[in-house]
Amino acid sequence: MCGIFCVFSESSLNVTDKLSKIFQEFNLNISRRGPNHSRIEICNNEDKIFLFASSVLWLQGNKLTKQPIIENDHILLYNGDIFNDENEDRRNVTGDTKLFLEYFKNEESLCSLFTVNGPFAFICLDKNKSVLHFGRDKYGRRSLLLGKSKEGDLILTSVAKRTANYKFIELPSLGLFSLDVKTQSLTLKPWHSQNNDLFLKIKEVETFLCQKITVEKAISDSPLFRNFTQPTEKELLIFQSLDNSLRGTDVLSYAFSSKKFCEDVQELKKRLENSIKRRITGQPQFCQDCIKDQMNCNHANVGVLFSGGVDCAVIALLAHKFVPMDKPIDLLNVAFSKYDFNTPDRTTGLQTLRELEKLCPERKWKFVEINVVDEELNKEREMRIANLIYPLNTILDDSLGCALWFASRGKSDGYTSSCRILLVGTGADELFGGYSRHRSVFKNQSWEGLHNVLRTDWENLPYRNLGRDDRVVSDNGRQLRTPYLDEEVAQFVQSLNCWEKTLPAKDDSGPKFLLRGLAFHLQLKNAAVLKKRALQFGSRIANSKESAHHISPRL
Repeated sequence: MCGIFCVFSESSLNVTDKLSKIFQEFNLNISRRGPNHSRIEICNNEDKIFLFASSVLWLQGNKLTKQPIIENDHILLYNGDIFNDENEDRRNVTGDTKLFLEYFKNEESLCSLFTVNGPFAFICLDKNKSVLHFGRDKYGRRSLLLGKSKEGDLILTSVAKRTANYKFIELPSLGLFSLDVKTQSLTLKPWHSQNNDLFLKIKEVETFLCQKITVEKAISDSPLFRNFTQPTEKELLIFQSLDNSLRGTDVLSYAFSSKKFCEDVQELKKRLENSIKRRITGQPQFCQDCIKDQMNCNHANVGVLFSGGVDCAVIALLAHKFVPMDKPIDLLNVAFSKYDFNTPDRTTGLQTLRELEKLCPERKWKFVEINVVDEELNKEREMRIANLIYPLNTILDDSLGCALWFASRGKSDGYTSSCRILLVGTGADELFGGYSRHRSVFKNQSWEGLHNVLRTDWENLPYRNLGRDDRVVSDNGRQLRTPYLDEEVAQFVQSLNCWEKTLPAKDDSGPKFLLRGLAFHLQLKNAAVLKKRALQFGSRIANSKESAHHISPRL
């Protein structure tokens, strides 16, 4: 994980000083993202002066790879992970930064970025062709902001700040942007051809830059989501035969009488295990406190954002298989209150902790109670968090951004988490149908309506909150990793019909039915039937009287 930053301007007297001054305004936020190394490189190309800066969090390879990386007339800034299995041996030895640079050899290999399994954001200058490439992965899991100064200087950065001197937007996760340094013409090679909001998002960038973008042929014509077909009576047999008197785990137990459901649970388990393995193994076995001196330790270097719900419970239990037994797993549970921190997420978190302790008595589970009072919330929001949420500004951004920042800080009375990787359940609701609107749409429009809203949710995922989440968590020197958004997990779940992964007409065991089936199979029988509760309400940071999509006066 890294902080990446690039700014460039016309070559002139004192331009280097000007660019350095611009960078210094953002340097503190950039450096917090990568506490293990930082560096600046300045170069010129086509009468333009470029400043590249990076901070590095060392998470892959036998040794840290310093950035910016300069090789074969390319200058690369890269924040991401390559999780493709065929690269595992090389990744564990050299890390993945140099692997990523290989994609910039030619046009064909550049298009192969579409096949990368893993999150990334990048900025790469091809000095020979005088082209600046930049972009984000197709799910938008890493932050990259596009900005400009009052003087018109273009800025690309992982994180910015609220200031009158600069304006920023989140670069939409549309594909590969390429800027001709000499002519300043901008082209886009989209990841997909079938995204409904593609041209709307392109228009947002064009309006911000006040220039036209040339859109080339999309890299992939494959559909983002399977087409809808009406279910047959046989396909709905399990759904229709569920007795209304069945509740909770009885519903899940009955579902396992279906061979297809059993096979789907096993396939989901296999793919999710592989996803979590890729996101845990291969990292240096030093915690956040001991990595500076590279001292072997038995402190936690993996944590889970932990409400006790089914999403995080499954992640925690599967992570147990891949974390060395001499290291604890930190379960980070955040609560906001003036007086009483016995929030809904604290209650369910402790319930699921007891399940994990019973199932894995040999593992040390460190339940970290993160209690935040209003005074501290207001102070940190004003000083740090609002800048990390920027350029987003809604009530929902405010509550979720603050909750994630305090949770990822991992600070409780007498203990601060030493983990460097934080696993979260992001994406589970979009994949498995976990939102209340899914139940509402199904009630009014049946399976086709549910299919359509799930497709819309998935297509909108890259434009929603993943960049914000990356910024707030990375500010604490930890990397956010999202096992449910692994390409192979998503590919399998999207291959299923909606009635094979969610039963929205049932009670609390119905939404995310397939994932709850996996939890039940893993013996997480209490977590398998816990009611879905959003982080902002489970931690009690949100005010239910405020509209989530209104602009927050606190930002």
